[in-house]
Amino acid sequence: MKALIVYATKYGATKKIVERIASVTENVVMYDINDTSSLSISEYDCVVIGSPLTAGTINRKIKNFTTTHTDELQTKRLGLFLSGLQKESEVEYWTQNFSQEILDAAMAKAFLGGVFNPEKCGFFARKIIKAVAKLDSYTDTIDETKINEFVHQLIAN
Repeated sequence: MKALIVYATKYGATKKIVERIASVTENVVMYDINDTSSLSISEYDCVVIGSPLTAGTINRKIKNFTTTHTDELQTKRLGLFLSGLQKESEVEYWTQNFSQEILDAAMAKAFLGGVFNPEKCGFFARKIIKAVAKLDSYTDTIDETKINEFVHQLIAN
C-alpha cells in the first residue's frame, strides 16, 4: 500500500506527529501543504490529512485541499488527524472543519495531541494559550498510543 500524508504545521507539532506516523508505516510520502511542488493523489492507495488547530480551526490550505479533492479522497483509504492542546471539543472540531462527505469517507479520525513551546510562540500566542489552555511552560501531549491505534485503523480496515 502506498500512502501519502498531507499536512500543515504551525510550530512543528503536526510535523512531529507526521514523522511518528511515517516511522510506523511503510511506503509513505510526507507532503507539507506549503510545498510548491505539484501533488497528484491518484497514485496513492491511502491518504492521511493532518492539521493543527488554531482557535478551533484547521489550516486554510488543508481545508481547501479537502474541498478541492473531496471526490477523489472518497475513493481512498482516508485518515484524518488533528493536533492541538484542547481535545474537549473534538466532535465540534471535526464537524466545523470537514465536510460530511470527508468525515464519512474517513476510516480513521484522531485527535493526537500537541506541543506548546513558549519559545516558538509570539507574545500574543503565549498569552492566549496561557489564558485558554492554562499553560505557561513546555508541554507535549502527543499520544503515541493513539498514533499507533490510528495507523492500525487505517491498515486493518
